Amino acid sequence: MPVNIDRPDVDGKLTGRIDVTRDTRIISALRLRVGTDNPTTPNPQVGLSKYPVYANFGGTLGVEQDFNRLQLQVNGNVDRTVYQYSKLTDGTSASNDDRNFNQYGAQARLSYDLMPGLKPFVEVEADTRVHDLRMDRYGYERDSNGGYLKGGTSFEFSRLLTGEFAVGYGLREYQDPRLKRLDGLLTSASLVWTATGLTTVRFAAASSIDETTLPGVSGSLSRDYSVQIDHAFRRWLIGTARFGYGTASYDTRQDKRYFAQADLIYKLTRTFAIKGSVRHDWLVSNDSGADSNQTIVMLGVRVQR
Repeated sequence: MPVNIDRPDVDGKLTGRIDVTRDTRIISALRLRVGTDNPTTPNPQVGLSKYPVYANFGGTLGVEQDFNRLQLQVNGNVDRTVYQYSKLTDGTSASNDDRNFNQYGAQARLSYDLMPGLKPFVEVEADTRVHDLRMDRYGYERDSNGGYLKGGTSFEFSRLLTGEFAVGYGLREYQDPRLKRLDGLLTSASLVWTATGLTTVRFAAASSIDETTLPGVSGSLSRDYSVQIDHAFRRWLIGTARFGYGTASYDTRQDKRYFAQADLIYKLTRTFAIKGSVRHDWLVSNDSGADSNQTIVMLGVRVQR
């Protein structure tokens, strides 16, 4: 555990749309994520003075076309992940250049407006990850190609229950023949239930194939599920309770994650809000000595338009 455990948390997204014609739209997005490795993962180095900060930023540009009830959306994505140097307790620093990489991908979704409030879809994505350094610190080539295929539906039932869910299959092949292919079932969901005029319940599910620094391990297959309850005590004061469960598979290592979180949001204006958060995480692993728990307290500003 580093001497200084403070770490930043920034998450931003900007989206745009241009209606070229009634049936054709150009869509775009910019995104930024600033943070550190989660302390519950095996990726942080030993002997850290504090967690190295990473930035993940990128953009999307695509076209959405309607063919009567049929809709086709094609996107191109470019993202970059870059880590700062690690500061160690002995006063030295260590490079993380081998963890920096660019990701280039394309995504297509074909959906059909089956009936009002029900829109099934099929989605496919392919991408490639190219690291700044050919070899990582342990001599492994981490460049890879991957993608997924999934099917699901979006829905809206009387505005009380809206969202989408999907199930599919994802895989990633690595340049280094010593790193085996990583694949598995993927699930995603984003459901919103408006229980009352003041209370909203949200369920979310996400799966991903993530990078790792463990020698001889391809990566991790992560699945996360969460429930969030929002209640408006006043128009300008929102309370939130979140609970979550997740798993991460690192070859022979299997981790289970749990968290409980409470937020309080004070809206200064329609655009700016102050957000306070308290969160506790638990990690249960089959790797001896890896179990841990932590409490995180955050105070920040949220900008939303």
